[in-house]
Amino acid sequence: MAKIPYADGLNGGATAWWDANAFDVAGVSARVIKLHGSINWYQFPDDPLPRRIGSAVDLPDEHDIPLLIWPSATKYQEAQLDPFAQLLNRARSALRADSGSQRVLAICGYSFGDRHINLDINRALRESAGNLTVAAFTDRDEPTGQLKDWRDDSLVRDQVLIFCNRGFYHGDFGHDSPKDIPWWKFENLTRILNGDV
Repeated sequence: MAKIPYADGLNGGATAWWDANAFDVAGVSARVIKLHGSINWYQFPDDPLPRRIGSAVDLPDEHDIPLLIWPSATKYQEAQLDPFAQLLNRARSALRADSGSQRVLAICGYSFGDRHINLDINRALRESAGNLTVAAFTDRDEPTGQLKDWRDDSLVRDQVLIFCNRGFYHGDFGHDSPKDIPWWKFENLTRILNGDV
């Protein structure tokens, strides 16, 4: 394990509480803004904001405690509430590079199924004057959906690196692989970032 200190807006260990100020703590190497898939966040009746509950923690009756956001028709409306509204606002700010600096957004495990998130990333790419790079890791064999749209768009295609299950694509360059390249798996991606591969 890399043992990199990070902030994700939650304070605590196996059970953690939302605290937006946790992002601003000094001495961390990374700030993780998780905009989707937070299935381990629970809303308890007496708490105004959710808690993250580790899988090893036994809850009295897990089925009576609603998950914060279910994949449903109301997902977008629920994403407008805190803490998701605060997370999205932080993400928007993080994607805007200061003049003369660069930003890299690494995307792993996201299927580009949330239109409001796609719009924010798309807007940031277009407004960045080339100072934002998106590195997307996907289990798709080739670019599809939003990734294909960016690859086909001459205004942003040089800012998007697409690591697919069967190839790599950047700007005009594309390389297909006859075999699976599982770099999109989180455990492999973390090994790559740690320099193990």
